Amino acid sequence: MSAPISAGYLTPAEERIQSGTVTVTSAQGTPVAEGQPVPDWDYFTDLTATWPLHVDLPGVLQDCGLSSDATVTCFVTWHSSSTNRRGNSPPARLTDGGNQLIVVIPGTEIGGNLTVTARMVLAAPDPAPTSPLAATLPGAILWQNRRRFTLEGSGSRFPVVATSFADSGLAEGRRSLWYLSCTPDLDGSDTGSIRLYLNTDHPAITTMLNQPDAETSRTLADMLRHDVVRQLIQTALRCEDLQDDHDHGEGTLGELFINLTRRYFPDRSLSDLRSQHRSDPGELEAVIQGLDRVLA
Repeated sequence: MSAPISAGYLTPAEERIQSGTVTVTSAQGTPVAEGQPVPDWDYFTDLTATWPLHVDLPGVLQDCGLSSDATVTCFVTWHSSSTNRRGNSPPARLTDGGNQLIVVIPGTEIGGNLTVTARMVLAAPDPAPTSPLAATLPGAILWQNRRRFTLEGSGSRFPVVATSFADSGLAEGRRSLWYLSCTPDLDGSDTGSIRLYLNTDHPAITTMLNQPDAETSRTLADMLRHDVVRQLIQTALRCEDLQDDHDHGEGTLGELFINLTRRYFPDRSLSDLRSQHRSDPGELEAVIQGLDRVLA
């Protein structure tokens, strides 16, 4: 067993800080605890991470060799594995007893695995430390702990780009709402194969991006989510090499297609779905629409 790494200054005993259940919640969803996947998430759903802490502040200060005048703050940070984006909540002064750390995480900046970390730091040099081994530098981390969540759903991996179609030439520069680009390489990276472009020339898109809580924005986001699912399932069924029993590997487009079709049609084979797609694609689209509960 390796020895613990010293921070170079005193830190509190673990029993001084008690973490409650850390949860991640979408605007319309229920709280999800660590170890459970966040279901039906997509890029247009912001998440709220909540980390309750019960702190013995006098004990923390004593263990750290800090005086009662020391300013210790706490906050929560987040990091996304697929986008490598990160952020944090505003720091709040640590209080004795209950502390509630909350951070809102933009859906457009995350994907894959979401790591949430609670930190307790020295905000400013203590004017009268009780030990020469006390932390002295502002920002010194006195305590931290992390939790990991897995984001699920049709938008859990591929990137979204907001851009002017007129300037970029996408969709012939027309005033389209969005464009889903998908290169059907089943063994290729899912993040590299799919990209969703949002046309910032369209006022409905700019409203959705700038005012996501507006009723019209929620309606459009619902339609967008459905259209992305519909197009991806259609593309998957056109890939004849995609088979139920073939393992394309983790993080590949093939894996994404398999997971998506199983999510919507857990009791039907790809062969059966392809047959319906060829004979009556309109009915299959209507079935997907019903399963997706569009505007319901």
